Amino acid sequence: MMIRHTRDNAVYFTSSLLDDIRSYPQSGEESVDNYQKNPTDARGNLRIVHGFSTKHGGVSTMPYISDLNFGFAVGEARAVTVENYRRFAFCLGIPGDHVVCANQTHTARVLRVDARHRGMGISVPYEALLDAALAEEGFDGLVTDAPGVALAVRVADCVPILFCDPVHGIIGACHAGWRGTLAGIAAETVSAMCALGAERGSIRAAIGHAVGTCCYEIDEAFYRAFLTSLGETLCESVFSVCKGEDGSVRRHCDLRRTNALLLAACGIMQQHIDTSTLCTCCHPQLFHSHRYAQRHTGGKRGLMAAFISMEEGAN
Repeated sequence: MMIRHTRDNAVYFTSSLLDDIRSYPQSGEESVDNYQKNPTDARGNLRIVHGFSTKHGGVSTMPYISDLNFGFAVGEARAVTVENYRRFAFCLGIPGDHVVCANQTHTARVLRVDARHRGMGISVPYEALLDAALAEEGFDGLVTDAPGVALAVRVADCVPILFCDPVHGIIGACHAGWRGTLAGIAAETVSAMCALGAERGSIRAAIGHAVGTCCYEIDEAFYRAFLTSLGETLCESVFSVCKGEDGSVRRHCDLRRTNALLLAACGIMQQHIDTSTLCTCCHPQLFHSHRYAQRHTGGKRGLMAAFISMEEGAN
């Protein structure tokens, strides 16, 4: 269940599945609940801190962007956007210089990061820390086992997904647009976490706000691409059909449910998947939405963000 919070002028959401989870990476077969009650590991004071932003809580002032925007290419001064990152991080209990932002290009590439990458994509250019080809090609997922490294992805209708394995002390985040969803970005993020030592049985995933089935009308080529790649059974669960006033058939897609089903298919337990029910396009006063902006503001809009980190002694 997603929980709404208000702090100062900020409005944001957290997942009850990830709230108040501490990270205890140690061997054994004890349950996550036991780890929470009996923190014997040296890293037992690390808390999973996370949040899904809305439009509210920043310093942006441009029309259609204010007041919380995380996009660096929407026309406002970079310093203003950087301050938005700092303010949202502070709201969650994360030092502003801990944040690492994905260089999103609608791929299924996932990057492992650590303390050396702090500030990347915000105060530090990608090219300063990454191979030139990777910096240019981009990546839509991030994973880490390093404390004090906050992973961030940006969205405005696409699906943000935050992951944690509190047993092994590993977190992840990914941005799943329709291309990334089709390419398997959610499962790739899980695989990257497992390469660090996570186990699918202990990974939890929170799927944040995105455009809902109600507003996500797609064309036949989109549907055929999903049908070919994901199969008829899954597509029957995530596509709906309605008729327009002219009698034409129009398909709608539930991109959040698609990712939830793909996560379950790759070994994440259903009870470890939390999915938001709010549509970004239906709530333009609360969320930035690409589809709403296309219809009402000439495409002008900002970007929201989702952060997750393992922070020491966080409140």
